[in-house]
Parts: sequence; structure tokens; C-alpha cells
Amino acid sequence: MKIDTINKKILHLLQQDARKTYKEIASELKRSETTIRDRIKAMERTGIIQGYTALIDKTALGLNFFAIIFFNPLSSSDLDEVTEKIKNVKNVLRVYQISSEHRLAIFMVAPSYKELKEIIRSQLLPLGLKDEEIITVLEADREFISPLEIP
Repeated sequence: MKIDTINKKILHLLQQDARKTYKEIASELKRSETTIRDRIKAMERTGIIQGYTALIDKTALGLNFFAIIFFNPLSSSDLDEVTEKIKNVKNVLRVYQISSEHRLAIFMVAPSYKELKEIIRSQLLPLGLKDEEIITVLEADREFISPLEIP
């Protein structure tokens, strides 16, 4: 699918506010509502738009401990399989395969350090992980997603 100037503008507007209606986007871009709807549906079908999500204040929900945990799989041949399993672990926000002395970076939240360690012990280590390194996030202003600059 071709990402032309109009599609780039649509994506930019949706990244700023995914709740914008077709009508609002059409008005801002001076296009018909049908054109905007068709373009968004086409980008959803082709996987350019993969979904819509809400940003949640995790501390308001009692999830006050944020950490980045680095691991290695027991076997490097299991990296993809382990990555898929990690996605189902409680309180995992993101998992990345990385090129470093550790092969996985897992972003997690928990009510406390003690509860994070329990999740690691009971849910992550049994998946075949080793070489755990926990980096504690001391302070974060807020969670946000910056709009991408689309070339």
C-alpha cells in the first residue's frame, strides 16, 4: 500500500488522538468522510494501523514499580518462542529482542519490587530465562507515545 501525503496526515492525526472521528479528520484535511474512512480501513487491513489503545496512569492503579529487566534465553535457538511466551506474562508492557550481552529487554510494572521479583521467579524464569538484570526506573514524567515522523 502506498503511503501518500494524505495517509501520512491521517496517521499523524490518529497518533495525536486515536479517538478522532472520520468526520473530524475529514474536516481537518478538507477531504470527504468517505475518503478518510476508506483510507483508514485500507491501512487497518494492510497492517499499517495495527490497533488503537488507551494510555493508562499505572500509578493510579497501584502499579508503582516500573523496571526494565534484561535476560538471556537458556538456549539462543529458543529466542522467538520465549519472546512469544513472555507476552502473556502478567504486567509485561513490552518485550524486545536486542543485540547486547543480554538478548531480551522486558518492560514491566508491579505494585512493588517484592511483587516484581515474585512474577520473575514464578512466571518468567520457568520460561527458560537466565542472567537476570533488573534496572529500576526511578522517575518518569508520564507515559506517552510521540507521533512518528513518517518519511
